[in-house]
Amino acid sequence: MRKRGETSAGNVATIISLIALFMIVYLLLLPQADRDKILGTDTSQIGKERIAAGTGEVLLSEFIGKVKPGDEAEKATHEIANVNLFSKEESGFVTLSENLIVSKSFFSSNTQSLFFRVEPDNVLKAELFLIVDSGNGELVVRVNGNEFYRNEITSGQFIIEIPKDYLSNLNNMELDVEGFGVKSYNIRDIKLRKKEEIKNRVARRTFSVNAEEKSGMNRAVMRYSVFCDKDERDSLNMLLNDRIIYTDVPFCNLGEDVIELSPDHFKAGLNSLDFETEGDYVIESIQIKTFSGKEALDEYFFALDQEEFIRVRRGLSDIVASFEFSLKDDRKNFVLEINGEEINVDTTKDTELVILNDLIEEENLVRIIPKNSFEILEFKVVLE
Repeated sequence: MRKRGETSAGNVATIISLIALFMIVYLLLLPQADRDKILGTDTSQIGKERIAAGTGEVLLSEFIGKVKPGDEAEKATHEIANVNLFSKEESGFVTLSENLIVSKSFFSSNTQSLFFRVEPDNVLKAELFLIVDSGNGELVVRVNGNEFYRNEITSGQFIIEIPKDYLSNLNNMELDVEGFGVKSYNIRDIKLRKKEEIKNRVARRTFSVNAEEKSGMNRAVMRYSVFCDKDERDSLNMLLNDRIIYTDVPFCNLGEDVIELSPDHFKAGLNSLDFETEGDYVIESIQIKTFSGKEALDEYFFALDQEEFIRVRRGLSDIVASFEFSLKDDRKNFVLEINGEEINVDTTKDTELVILNDLIEEENLVRIIPKNSFEILEFKVVLE
């Protein structure tokens, strides 16, 4: 027999369990950021507050003061097609003849000539495949007048290597038979096997700059990304109108790089951008931006060493821009430009943090382009 309080206690426990279950389901359905805030596990702001307080490694620190809008610079963007620089080996067969008779008698001879084309500089190995159904006498094979095979055979399948030094672009292969008396060979299925190195070591891209863009140009940048399948040690050279703008072994698969270009490298009309290497590289997302106008903006620089740069690219470290504004200004609206890329900032807060990881290089150029008037007490770039 139950006691009177047992039923009500069981119902209460059931209700509590249902409420707990509903709370768990609710938390699981929430976005990660909201769930972290409710549970007190949101750490996204912890690092930012620490950086803003100056506890990270300060790469740049400037008191900027009052800023106001100026004449906006005009920009022109040139999208450049991707570049694939590589070398690879390819093998293939070329049928020279399916049935051929070579013969001689006391008074005449029937020498056969077969023609084929190759690129001698690309040939790694060339071989002649043939099937002899019947034969007597010495079979002689020449290419471009150079004898490279002489033997007496009766029948069978044969592979004869052709010396690479004997090859030219257009080749004449002669098959002859020698010996006393009447001699002949019945040969079928004659094939040339080529093993070649296919090279694409140089590529050119072109783009046009009109006279107005050239005359007003005061700055230009080029952005690009380099990819490769293995650790390359060969230099990549880039030339703008035959003037070197980059020569080094690039970092592969680490995001975008940026190059500051001199306006003197450009010309009105058609411009050429050349890529050269002995390695295997794919260059993508190539973009050239030119700037013109009257604005004179202060420029700020900071640099990373190679180890720091790789850590940031791999997401192991952060680069954060920290702004402290004057309390008397309500709205702060500006463009933070880093290495030619723009980040729009519009805030009413007294401090602002901007993560720059995706835009940084080993050497970095920063500009602040205000859209209204306000005062920046301190601008810092910090490595976390």
